[in-house]
Amino acid sequence: MRMFIVRKYYLICILIAAVVTYMISTKMTGNLAKRKYTTAPTYFLKSNISKNDNLINTRYVDKDVRNMIMEERIKRLEEKHKRSKSIVLNSEPMAQPNYNIHTFYYAWYGNVKVDKEYKHWNHKYIENWKKDGSKKYPSGKHKPPFDIGSNYYPYLGCYSSADLEIINTHLKQISESGIGVIVVSWTPANFTDSPSDILPNLFNAALKYNVKVAIHVEPYTGRNPINLLSHLKQFFSEYGGHPSLYRIKKPLGNKMVPVIYIYDSYLIPAIAWKELFSTKGNLSVRNTPLDAIYLGLLVDVQHKSHIKKSQFDGFYTYFATNSFTYGSTWKNWQQLSKFAVQNGLIFVPSIGPGYIDTRVRPWNMANTRHRRHGQYYDVAWRSAINSKVNYISITSFNEWHEGTQIEPARPRNWRGFSYLDYEPEGAYYYLNLTKSWIQQFQEVVD
Repeated sequence: MRMFIVRKYYLICILIAAVVTYMISTKMTGNLAKRKYTTAPTYFLKSNISKNDNLINTRYVDKDVRNMIMEERIKRLEEKHKRSKSIVLNSEPMAQPNYNIHTFYYAWYGNVKVDKEYKHWNHKYIENWKKDGSKKYPSGKHKPPFDIGSNYYPYLGCYSSADLEIINTHLKQISESGIGVIVVSWTPANFTDSPSDILPNLFNAALKYNVKVAIHVEPYTGRNPINLLSHLKQFFSEYGGHPSLYRIKKPLGNKMVPVIYIYDSYLIPAIAWKELFSTKGNLSVRNTPLDAIYLGLLVDVQHKSHIKKSQFDGFYTYFATNSFTYGSTWKNWQQLSKFAVQNGLIFVPSIGPGYIDTRVRPWNMANTRHRRHGQYYDVAWRSAINSKVNYISITSFNEWHEGTQIEPARPRNWRGFSYLDYEPEGAYYYLNLTKSWIQQFQEVVD
């Protein structure tokens, strides 16, 4: 009987405790539900919003703070719109091009009117080298003038690079945007895509528009240091004395020499390049009429060693696709800049407005970099300037196959396919945006 009473008493105590606990918790929850913050937590202060608002889920923050975040976002969007509008309306040409800004230029386009056939606009679909047999991709060649090997359609249509009117238009656009040097894709005469017949007009037009010319040596069939030396002798015999040939001072001394970019330089062993670029090499160009600033292509991190051992004068990165390679990754540029300074080299980072090549490599969607109305280009420019370099190269003025061009484009539809364009900012947006960034670059360098 006593045990029963104790148990009954014990159960009553537990029941009372449970009721009291429930009432207390309900009271606290109600208070919390009614609680209103009168001041924002420090983390959400306005000074921090611009850095962190993308991390905030506004459903779970106070109404006042949420409004503050939205106001800040609207303000930033308005500022971006004003900047874009000012760039679009800024048609005033640069008074003087900047010779520390280079752009890669392609003179390989042809059309029926000038060349009796289309060249490059009819680019074929490249076979998938990834050998992914699970997907079927287009094959064959494009059929200009409406179906071309580019995701964009040129404002000037399917032009010929040999057309003197086109050459003058291009050089005028380049000069007025503030770019000082065109780096022309180059193979020797009689090789595929050689610009040898076009170079005389390019050099003369460049003189007219106060632009300089350098060459971008492509990996032509059988390229090696010995035959390259022979081909460069021919090039310098024709253009070495031309006032449009781009020259800069050698890092040590006051001698003015041309600048030569060499694409895919890593395909040739460093020991072979050293024969050309070392003062003691058997084929040395140093202190000869062929002496120049020779820039190798840095793709992977191990190419730093290749550049040094080859005794190149510097290096560039070419690709406009951020993170595609070590060299084209923006976050690596400050480190590469330090490497260049420590080793007495010239570093020329390559920036671009975006990348898309699916009209020639339809299986390569992973490397597409959308332009986002110039935002991608903005970050590339900012990254290059922050790396404290003296030279910047732009990929590209008119590499239409890879969608890296800053040359004007226009809207176009063909059989259900819509070419990309620069709208709503307009055909000349990337030339004007380039001009804006060159002005900022000059302020930093000067």
